[in-house]
Amino acid sequence: MVEFSPERKVAKLKIDDPLDLWHMQSILETGDFLTAKTLRTVFIQKEEGKEKGEKKFFTLKIRVEKIEFDKYKNKLRVAGKIVEAPKDVQKGSYHTIEVGFGSFFTLEKEEWKEEQIERMERAKIKMSVAKDAEIQEFFVHVSKDDGIAAYGIEQVRAAAGIGAVKTVFISEEKIHEKNFEELVKEIENKRGEIKLVSRKNAIGEKFCRAYDIAAVLRFKLS
Repeated sequence: MVEFSPERKVAKLKIDDPLDLWHMQSILETGDFLTAKTLRTVFIQKEEGKEKGEKKFFTLKIRVEKIEFDKYKNKLRVAGKIVEAPKDVQKGSYHTIEVGFGSFFTLEKEEWKEEQIERMERAKIKMSVAKDAEIQEFFVHVSKDDGIAAYGIEQVRAAAGIGAVKTVFISEEKIHEKNFEELVKEIENKRGEIKLVSRKNAIGEKFCRAYDIAAVLRFKLS
């Protein structure tokens, strides 16, 4: 996040990691206005008609109509009609802006909902990518079989229901699946930490091969 002003109904944002992307997938909705620098094909007018030219970068503003998560590119594809653009681009035509790691963009809403404001605040302070030592702590509890580790969505949901989850770990490949949304919200409401696990290192790869979701608990489940 770069700047957020719900009073002005605008947020200037940067996507730094998969958790940011996950938050944006939930916050973005149809009717929003998204402004970003994006690639668009330029059409050249000739006597025989328009001819497709090269792709160029433009800063475009669209009114959002469709939002999709592309799991292969690990990006959000946000489509809608262009409402602001340089003279080389036709207003009212459709365009898709890809939002991924490193993307800067401005998001405007006619009205920010209370839960969207809360999610923006949670994104700043409560979520992060898991460190090796944190994942290792989970594996230590598993190996000890001391009752302080839970794994699988049913075990974690049961622990969350009684406020037992201290830290939950979710594979980055699963974070965009809808069945985790309410569970994550419940864990956050009971002051549990949410940690995303990346496959980029050995211990993260080990976790993601074995689990979609797991947790270190505050106390044993009876």
